[in-house]
Formats: sequence, structure tokens, C-alpha cells
Amino acid sequence: MWRIILIIFIFASCDKEVKKISETDASNLVDKELLKNIDLVYTDSGKIILRIIAPEMLRSAKGNQTQDEFRKGITATFYNNGILSNTLTANYANRITEEGKTFLSDQVVLKNPKGEKLETAELTWDERNGRVSTDKFVRLSRAEEIVQGYGFESDQNFLKGVIRSIEATFPAKKIMSEEIK
Repeated sequence: MWRIILIIFIFASCDKEVKKISETDASNLVDKELLKNIDLVYTDSGKIILRIIAPEMLRSAKGNQTQDEFRKGITATFYNNGILSNTLTANYANRITEEGKTFLSDQVVLKNPKGEKLETAELTWDERNGRVSTDKFVRLSRAEEIVQGYGFESDQNFLKGVIRSIEATFPAKKIMSEEIK
């Protein structure tokens, strides 16, 4: 008999604590899904083209529109023919599925394997057209160069881009030809 009581006691003590939320918080989650520890991998013909990692994603649906909100940040790693081409991070992102656009903000940083780094406050990724753009201040850092400006547009692999209203700092050896030295 004491064994049955002991077993009941063990099972009762293993109960997990149920987290309670307020009615207001519960009503804010209607028509929404909260996903944690996101790791999404997109492939084409068996090759990875994009990997998205985020601590959480809040998916909401209103009418015909679905949004994926990354309130705690996002890391997107792009691949070109299976080879790492860029890593994009932001402290906030909102993807509107039907528009095929992702709006990134709050310390948006793009890095590539060549050591180049682009920093801006906001960036829009148009998935359908394969373009990224911003009208905000941007700073591009390379080994010995810093290029700054207001406005940026590029293909989504950041291979061909334009910085508008440019200000740049280059080493003199790169600006002056051999004949002038």
C-alpha cells in the first residue's frame, strides 16, 4: 500500500507548472501563432539558398494577409549555388507574405565572406524582385574603405549595389595612379 502512495506522490510532484496569462494577453494572441527557436531552411534543387534563425516568430493572419513578426531579432544567411554569400541580421523584422516583402529595422547589418559590412537602420527586402533597398543612412566598411550615404539599392545577393548621396574615405594609393606618385 505504501508503494502506491509513494508512486502517486512521485507523479504528483512531477507536475509541471502551468503558466497563466492575463485575458488581455490572451485576446492579443487570437488568430496568432507564437513560434520559438525558429530555424527555417529554404532550398532549390537540393541546395540551400536561405536559412533564417530567430528566437521567436509571431505569425498573424488578418483577412487575406499573413505576417511573420520577428520581435526578438533575426539572422538570415544567404547562399549562392550552395556557397555562403551573405549574413543579414536585424533586431526586428516583419515579413508580409502576400506582398513578398520583409521589412528589417533596428541595427540592420549585412556581412559577406570578403569582410565587407553594410550597416543601416532600416532595409526592405523585396523577395519577388530579388532586391533590397533603403532610403536611410548606410555605412559600408571594407578593409581600407568606408563609404557612407543616404539610400541604397542592390540585388538580394548584394553583388551589384548603389549607394546614393555618397561620402567616402579611401586610402590615397587607391585614388592616385602610379604616374602621379
